[in-house]
Amino acid sequence: MSWRRFASPLPLAAALVVVAVTCALGNWQLGRAHEKEARAARLQALATQPPVVLGTAPLSQVVTDRAVRVTGRFDASRTVLLDNRPHGTGGRSGDSRAGFLVVTPLVIGAAPGEAGAMRAVLVLRGWLPRDAGDRTRIAPFPTPAGEVTVTGTALAGVPRVYSLGQEAAGSSIRQNLEIAPYAAETGLALHPLVIEQRNDSGDGLARDWPPADAGAERHYGYAFQWFGLAALTVVLVAVLGWRRARRLPAP
Repeated sequence: MSWRRFASPLPLAAALVVVAVTCALGNWQLGRAHEKEARAARLQALATQPPVVLGTAPLSQVVTDRAVRVTGRFDASRTVLLDNRPHGTGGRSGDSRAGFLVVTPLVIGAAPGEAGAMRAVLVLRGWLPRDAGDRTRIAPFPTPAGEVTVTGTALAGVPRVYSLGQEAAGSSIRQNLEIAPYAAETGLALHPLVIEQRNDSGDGLARDWPPADAGAERHYGYAFQWFGLAALTVVLVAVLGWRRARRLPAP
């Protein structure tokens, strides 16, 4: 039986494109799930190692996903609130209220070899609820005064959300925060990491961070849907092609 008798070229080509795209999307979702599971396994393995103590000297090792400890003073005047961060998304609590992630630099001390610069590290302190009527009306939250010790997990950067356009420097409410531009903005010599704070500092912020593998099941579900759509496309092409072949007279 000729393939032209089975299916016309244009619909067949369109079906092949749909199958290729949906399979690619399914594989991408599987990759994202595997990435999250691999990071969770890495964190579990690193949990047995002693925390890395951050000081004023530049880091001589990669500490991403490691437990870290640092002592310094919070610079509350440079606190940034990251908007559009629902609480509990992908986490354990199930709370999906709108709110902010609170990021404050912790100043450690004078940076050696950098005249006049202070070494600091960004601390992801926790989550703060947002006023439903006015996002600029911020509920007061205390920042510990004096010298404090923060323990937590080192992240490569502040978790990002989708945003449109360039954000204004100096704003206390933003969508995202990048380490290098913020260092240039403030003049601080920032360590190239962000600490996801774990210990309580009496500020009332929520710190029930989602686990590293949060959302892996969702990615598997999306992958199943994409592969299912690819399979459905193949079945439809086969059924419609068979019907087309039966309708056409034999040559």
